[in-house]
Amino acid sequence: MSQAVPAPKQLHIFRPGTWLTMQGESIEFGEADLKATAAAYNPKISKAPIVVGHPKTDDPAKGWTVSLIANERGLFAAADKVDPEFAESVRKGAYGTVSAKFYRPTDPHNPVPGVWYLRHIGFLGA
Repeated sequence: MSQAVPAPKQLHIFRPGTWLTMQGESIEFGEADLKATAAAYNPKISKAPIVVGHPKTDDPAKGWTVSLIANERGLFAAADKVDPEFAESVRKGAYGTVSAKFYRPTDPHNPVPGVWYLRHIGFLGA
């Protein structure tokens, strides 16, 4: 008798609003932008890693984003292959902030040009 695999917990990674980049640029993300990001996300094309901080090379991965959903509260991610030690440190509160990094719609490396595409999910504050 097989047991059903529980659905991955949805992690709130981003909310709509005006955001200031590390370079000081102000960018507006509306609900429609986040819905387009969720609809475009395809891990078979480009799978966003879960990382510590915002590394320049998107590694080392502590897990992988398998799906995105968006609603009026923001963008939510489901992950798999999460490193157990990392997951435990998150549960214990070692990371105070979750931060999403995106490819810009016009970035030549964007796997789905024309939308903000998730590049990685960074855990900050450890």
